[in-house]
Amino acid sequence: MVIGHILALALSVIDFFTEGLFSKPSPNKMKFISFAAGVSISYIFLVMLPEIYIGSVNINRLLFLSILLGFGIFHIIEKYIRQNFTGPQLRKEHRFVHSATSFAYFFVVGFILVKITEVNIVDSALLSIPIALHIIIDSLPRRSTKKYHLRVLHASSAFLGALVASFIGIGAAGNAALLGFVGGGLLYMVVRESLPRDREGKPLYFITGLLLYTIVIMVLWNIGY
Repeated sequence: MVIGHILALALSVIDFFTEGLFSKPSPNKMKFISFAAGVSISYIFLVMLPEIYIGSVNINRLLFLSILLGFGIFHIIEKYIRQNFTGPQLRKEHRFVHSATSFAYFFVVGFILVKITEVNIVDSALLSIPIALHIIIDSLPRRSTKKYHLRVLHASSAFLGALVASFIGIGAAGNAALLGFVGGGLLYMVVRESLPRDREGKPLYFITGLLLYTIVIMVLWNIGY
C-alpha cells in the first residue's frame, strides 16, 4: 500500500513542478507529446483493456460502461464549454472547468493507484507512467499559477486521493469501475489532446514510445508479472 502512496505523491510532485515549465514554445514539445501518445496507446491496449475485460468476466459485464463514462464525461464537458461560451469568457470557463475536472480525475487516479498496489505493484507502476506523461502534457499550455496555495492544492489531488484510499474500501467491483473510468479519461486525453492532427506530430517519436512501452510490458509478462 505504501508504494501506491509514493506513486501518487510522485504524480503530485510532477504536477507541481511542471506547471508552466513548458508554457513557452519549444521545438521538443511535439516530440514529447507524440512519445507520450505512443506510451499511452500501448498501455491502454495491452494492460488497461485486458484488465477491464477480466473484471467484466469475473464480476459484471457492466464494468465496461465505466470506460465509456470516463471518455464521455470529458467529451461532454469539453463540448459544452466550447458550444456555450466564446471569446474571453470561453478562456475563463475553460480554465476553471479544466482545473476542476483535472483535480477530480487525478484524485481518482491517486485513489486507484493505492487499490491496484494492494493487488499488483507492477500494474500500479505501469499506470503511473502514462499518467505522469499526461500531467506534463497538461501543463504545456498553462502558465504557472500566481497563487501559491492554489497551485499546491491542485497539484496535491493525486496524493489526497491516495490518502482517502487508506480509509475507504469500495470492493473489487468498485476498483475495477474506477480503473475503467481512469482508462476512459486517459483514452480521451490521447485521442483529443495527444494524438497530433493533420501534419502535426512526430511519427518516429510516437512509434518509439509505442514500441518501448510494449517491450517493457512484454518483458514483465515473460517474467511472471
